Amino acid sequence: MTDPADLAQKVLVAVAAFVRTLPADQLEDLANGAAKLELVPKGGRPARKSAAAAKPLPVPAGEVESMLRQIANRPAGEQYLADLKLGVPQLRDLAKTLGVTVASKATKAQVTAAIVEQVVGRRLDSEAITRMAAR
Repeated sequence: MTDPADLAQKVLVAVAAFVRTLPADQLEDLANGAAKLELVPKGGRPARKSAAAAKPLPVPAGEVESMLRQIANRPAGEQYLADLKLGVPQLRDLAKTLGVTVASKATKAQVTAAIVEQVVGRRLDSEAITRMAAR
């Protein structure tokens, strides 16, 4: 069996080689504790048990999108989604269905805002530009 000190040295050399390739922002996150290195088995991470399928939406995603497309402003769009009482997994599924990209650690408010911005906000912005161009 190999000496633990020799193994530790081999591991430290491998970690140093990896850390050298990281961009400055990631190095800073590691240095200040905002990020961490984690040992992952060679086969990858096992599936999380909490990653169970989200409850289905109370209304079909197409209907939610249709309603959002009719809403007159962003706050009303956010209120509409809040009234549906969707959980974060349901909002993430809705975002995925609507083609809205959200960060993996986005909060409920951030996912809601991203959906509203993509569906309501972009339409409103486009309509405003069209009105300005018509003048």
